[in-house]
Amino acid sequence: MKFAEVQVGVPYPEKKFKVTEEAVKAYLAAVEDHEPLYGAERLVPPAYAAVYTRWEALTGEQLENGTVHMKQVFRYHYPIHWDETLTLRGQVKEKMEKRGLKFVVQKVEAFNEAGELAAESEITIILPA
Repeated sequence: MKFAEVQVGVPYPEKKFKVTEEAVKAYLAAVEDHEPLYGAERLVPPAYAAVYTRWEALTGEQLENGTVHMKQVFRYHYPIHWDETLTLRGQVKEKMEKRGLKFVVQKVEAFNEAGELAAESEITIILPA
């Protein structure tokens, strides 16, 4: 992704993301989260949103070497369960230059199978000069 090519407000095509039981279990093992509620209720842990809202996964764009992930904010509206298929929508919300740094704010929304907004993510990155 090159800063000059970043378009604010242009939606990316929707993408489907299947939250598989295997992937959630692998994630829980990797982060050593042993909360029994996730298995008993087949709930996706909140931090798993970092997997399905990754900008590269949604857009297919490769971030340049030297890109800095500055911050990420999640908002949750509905629980997400194992084996659910999410519909992802995203766009660049804002881009700006400050003190020679190139900031891009990206927003990704995840909708559950009922069409309800389940989770949102705003990611701020700094692109290399």
